[in-house]
Amino acid sequence: MTIRVIAPEPGFIKELVDVAHIFLPNASLVEGEGEPGLFIEITEKDSIGGTVAEAALSGAFAAMHALPVEPSGTPLEKKRLRKRAHKLALYHALKAATGVQPAWGSLTGVRPTRLVYERMEAGHPLTDAVAQVRDLFDLTPGKAGLLEEVILRQATLPAPREDEFSVYVGVPFCVSRCRYCSFVSRVTRDGALLDAYTDALCGEVAGTAALAQGLGLRARAVYFGGGTPTALGERRLRRVLEAARPLTAQSREVTVEAGRPDTLDMPMLRMLRDEGAGRLCVNPQTMDDATLSRIGRAHTAAQTEEAYAMARAAGFTHVNMDLIAGLPGEDEETFRRSLSRVLDLSPESVTVHALCVKRSSDMHRLGDALPDGAAAQNMVDAARAETAARGYAPYYLYRQKHMAGNQENVGYAMPGHECLYNVDMMEDAVTVLAAGAGAISRRVWPGRNRIVRAPNVKDIAHYIARVGEMMERKEELMRMGAGEGADEAEDGAE
Repeated sequence: MTIRVIAPEPGFIKELVDVAHIFLPNASLVEGEGEPGLFIEITEKDSIGGTVAEAALSGAFAAMHALPVEPSGTPLEKKRLRKRAHKLALYHALKAATGVQPAWGSLTGVRPTRLVYERMEAGHPLTDAVAQVRDLFDLTPGKAGLLEEVILRQATLPAPREDEFSVYVGVPFCVSRCRYCSFVSRVTRDGALLDAYTDALCGEVAGTAALAQGLGLRARAVYFGGGTPTALGERRLRRVLEAARPLTAQSREVTVEAGRPDTLDMPMLRMLRDEGAGRLCVNPQTMDDATLSRIGRAHTAAQTEEAYAMARAAGFTHVNMDLIAGLPGEDEETFRRSLSRVLDLSPESVTVHALCVKRSSDMHRLGDALPDGAAAQNMVDAARAETAARGYAPYYLYRQKHMAGNQENVGYAMPGHECLYNVDMMEDAVTVLAAGAGAISRRVWPGRNRIVRAPNVKDIAHYIARVGEMMERKEELMRMGAGEGADEAEDGAE
């Protein structure tokens, strides 16, 4: 279906389209001439007591809904509340027209927990804060309950100290490219490029450690992600870990993404343990061999189990495993079999992602459609029930646009095995200093009063040539005073 949106604030149109996609995930926005399948018009009108935002639908659906626009607050807060009124008016009009009750209601943002935390910071107890978010944004009881569970578990984790920060080290290489992948990553074919990237990354990591030491900061959690860091091979990855040793030696937690079982052997695993890694991600995504081949992964489910056994033999006492709900060709029973097979291994944590198809992925380029929303809902519900039955609890979640069934990604962990880095990132709890192509450093001022980002260039060749500039960006970020720099425009909650 094609849609056209007319609104008094052109800057809101993108997010209004996101609301439309909750109900019409395959709809495309059209501009100019031609009759769209659905015409959406947002207007602001004077009413008794103030201004209202009114959403009117015509074409495929006919409905109308109006909501008051809150007049109070700072200019930034007024803009946020005005946009919220436009989005909610459209949401309720679409809900009335389609009869669909989305699980996450009107929310399209990444961090729904932030909405609860905002209300708690204003003095509301957790249960009341969750109820306010549920009622305002029309969440189902199940998703509201998930938010409450996550925040309860996060309350048990050690709070960051004022001198702590987290570290991300990015390795944008994989042994093959998954069809759903939208990350900036390349297949490991060019050894010269791998060596040049390793050289640049080691320099930036060492510079980051020196910067933190000069500022009197201490690493709280260090995360080696990608891509697949272990795709570098043992020799190159050892060099990166050695450069990071001043950071990993002082941190509470060190995670290495070893998502591809076919990049692991015993020498690699022993090296990772020797260099301080305590949390290892061995990510099958599915335990169905036909699906693995279909999505472009060059390993089998049996290799995942072998890699898991080797990780245990190498001394890892915290293994995380990822699964994706809604992969092409999989039904609910296929997903349940993968879930049971992974949980039977008893990893300390399991992360369940709803399939996300972004524009830069091969799946989007080839026109693959997202799976049925009800099936995706049933898959993530099964994961929540089965992990709970085996003693896991949800401790962090985030959402993305273009997700199967408009669902979410959830990390489940056994008590005491929550990943601090994941929570720090999702909740903007601490400053993050990041190294690698496409990595983004983020400075968080106390109380989250300000958040300013410093991104590294994404292109690998440009990163190698300009790595010194990437260090300068971090140094400038950390020199900023309270009133300097540009805040992040959006928190990504709504």
